[in-house]
Amino acid sequence: MTLRIGIAGMRGRMGREIAALAVADPGITLVGGLGRSSGDDPPVLASAAELLPRIDVLIDFTSPAGAVANAMACASAGRPLVSGTTGLDTEQTAALRGAAQAVAVFHAANMSPGVNAMLAVLPALVRALQGYDIEIVETHHRHKVDAPSGTALVLARVAADASGEPLAGRARYGREGAGQRTPDEIGIHAVRAGGHPGEHAVFLTGDGEEVGLFHRAFGRTAYAEGALRAARLIVDQPPGWYEPATLPGFLE
Repeated sequence: MTLRIGIAGMRGRMGREIAALAVADPGITLVGGLGRSSGDDPPVLASAAELLPRIDVLIDFTSPAGAVANAMACASAGRPLVSGTTGLDTEQTAALRGAAQAVAVFHAANMSPGVNAMLAVLPALVRALQGYDIEIVETHHRHKVDAPSGTALVLARVAADASGEPLAGRARYGREGAGQRTPDEIGIHAVRAGGHPGEHAVFLTGDGEEVGLFHRAFGRTAYAEGALRAARLIVDQPPGWYEPATLPGFLE
């Protein structure tokens, strides 16, 4: 059976990448997108109420406010949501989780299978190297609005939890001025330059050695493939909140 999808943010960088892969996939029908209405084929519609009854799942790569609006619309229409929108604050995240009471909602700060494999192995490294300094560096294109990236924040939270203490009060966003590094801080650094699609590195450093985890995207294809993988899997799930580690089959 063909999966019918809609893409919120279809004219954006990620939306265009997802659309290209969807059109090339015989198992997927791209019904349309959400945004400023246009006569394109597939059409971009201004109203979620018009698109949602015609699709099986909505993929969202918009803005935090847009993601909340789309989640509410999906909850009302009974359609699952896959969202890769980052930069959500606590209230906006709670709104998406609220929608998950009515429909299946999958959210990932990073859709890449490689990044999510990185997240899966990071806790074991942190626990094995207790006391090592933890530093995270991420690089993205100049147009990215949020900094640090959602992926960097997730990496920091996972590392902090694995070391036994929450991230709050430990995160150090860049450095300037005088003063030594505190033993329990986690450094998080953002670089914005050119057209870089995305790079994340986690360094665990002791006095005599360093271990690093590194992920570099060569383009947006891996993220788009992850979004479509999530769409295929989420459509048969009951209402609830899903992430890469909890959506059956996503990391397999």
